[in-house]
Amino acid sequence: MKSFLFNLAGLLGSWQFIELSSNSPLNSVLAPIVFTGFLISSVLWFIVKFGVNQRSNGATYFGGDVGGHGHGGGGDCGGGGDGGC
Repeated sequence: MKSFLFNLAGLLGSWQFIELSSNSPLNSVLAPIVFTGFLISSVLWFIVKFGVNQRSNGATYFGGDVGGHGHGGGGDCGGGGDGGC
């Protein structure tokens, strides 16, 4: 919850400083960049907090069976010099 409040304060604070037609680089360049950073951070927080788990078979991104090589079956890709797999 602290991260949400931090993101909200950052969004509101940086929004107050944005003035694209200003001669000051703080208001015309830096404030929009900071606002975009807080906006991306808020969207990522929302996805992590309320994201829907759409994986149906239980495989994970890093631990799943990729290409059938994880169960000891016929995936011999070694030797030969012809490119293997």
